Amino acid sequence: MRVAIAGSTGSIGTQTLDVISSLGDGVEVVALSVGSSVDGVVAQAKQWKPKVVVVSDDAARAQVAAQLPGVSVVAEPIALVENADVVVNGVV
Repeated sequence: MRVAIAGSTGSIGTQTLDVISSLGDGVEVVALSVGSSVDGVVAQAKQWKPKVVVVSDDAARAQVAAQLPGVSVVAEPIALVENADVVVNGVV
């Protein structure tokens, strides 16, 4: 199963990643999304290796892109659903 997580650095997002971690193989994190949490999403991306990271804030997006070569860092939230079987919305 391929999972995308909107609001990945918030409490719902981090709990979702904890659950995925406990499931073991068979679940792939394909996309993460944040507003402006650079350090949090960079750490998550290094651990989970998603294909796409969506960052709403322009300045934060540039910082994330600089730290994640080879990962598609974009502004468009539609990128969350393109390769996912399940999207978890942790944005409140």
